[in-house]
Amino acid sequence: MKGLRFAVILLVVLEAGWITFDGAQALRTGVYLKPRLGAYGGRVGEWTRVASVLGARPASTRAKWTLIGYGIAWLCAAFAFARGAGWAWWVLFVFAGGALWYSILAVPLFLAQMLLLIAVRRDT
Repeated sequence: MKGLRFAVILLVVLEAGWITFDGAQALRTGVYLKPRLGAYGGRVGEWTRVASVLGARPASTRAKWTLIGYGIAWLCAAFAFARGAGWAWWVLFVFAGGALWYSILAVPLFLAQMLLLIAVRRDT
């Protein structure tokens, strides 16, 4: 049980930390981090389509602050989960599901987090 919770928290720190870092770095430099190789080499993730549909240009300050806010809120939920807050399980699950739009490269991590959250829920 503690091992599963630790694995969930570790994945959240990696995923939410990266999203927060990407938004902050883009806010500072004006450029998002992009993969160099592969099918998505040189392109920003799929989240740009979602942002455009919602009316936020991916290069806008609003989009960058949204990424930062999403990551920080996700990290705060992980802290609450680590402290044993019952509501945090649902919030982490929703954040992991919502982050599937962020990057095709990170989908396995988001899915792993969701599966681990289900396993934690079954053990309680």
